[in-house]
Amino acid sequence: MPDADEILSFPSDSGCFGCSADNPAGLQLRFRRHGDEVTAEHALADRFHGAPGIAHGGIVAALLDEVSCAAVWFPRQRPVVTGELTVRYRRPCPVETPLRLSARIIDDTHPRYVVVEATVRCDGEIVATSSGKFFFSDAVTP
Repeated sequence: MPDADEILSFPSDSGCFGCSADNPAGLQLRFRRHGDEVTAEHALADRFHGAPGIAHGGIVAALLDEVSCAAVWFPRQRPVVTGELTVRYRRPCPVETPLRLSARIIDDTHPRYVVVEATVRCDGEIVATSSGKFFFSDAVTP
């Protein structure tokens, strides 16, 4: 298992909006693994605001989706696609402020998908959570 300080990378850079370093319009997220949990630290650029100073809800959902997919790939080395994502917004998520993302598989009993829960925190407080079904897609290269 990689050291928790090691930044994890997908085997190929496909231009993904969430994680590709080669996508200048994307989030360019970088991940770390802590046991079964995958984390990322990120501050959203102001261009991702909805209301002034507040991240657009769709971008917050994108953060949760991306860290959830990473929570499957890095421990299991299996690509997934999002089948379902339920997001609960608890408080406004600020832009240009450090955020901590985390996700882990909570149910892997189905042969076609796993259930992943994820969280976005700001200053230690939860700003959004998600639960989703992520379907194995071994034909897709992340």
